[in-house]
Amino acid sequence: MKVNFIPADYQSTTTTLTALNLDEPGAVQRVRAQGPGAKLLIDCSRVVCQRTLGVAYVVSQLLLLRQTGATIWLRNLNAPLRRCLQLLRLTPAFHFC
Repeated sequence: MKVNFIPADYQSTTTTLTALNLDEPGAVQRVRAQGPGAKLLIDCSRVVCQRTLGVAYVVSQLLLLRQTGATIWLRNLNAPLRRCLQLLRLTPAFHFC
């Protein structure tokens, strides 16, 4: 699903982000198949796998996505995930909206 979204700190006036659901099987593999340069929007309020598999799983999936060369925007970040990213000093690797 493509979403037109204008992040406050993004340089261009508009960008098209692809919404990604981390709960879907093979989500990271699909992004890898697209190649580098993907712009992803992840709504963290809808990520069920954080409750079932834990924060570490979500962080590992985010790092795998980042490794593919994707730009990742995180929306509705909850406190435990935000704190984990801060403690690991990973906040510069992602964009928040």
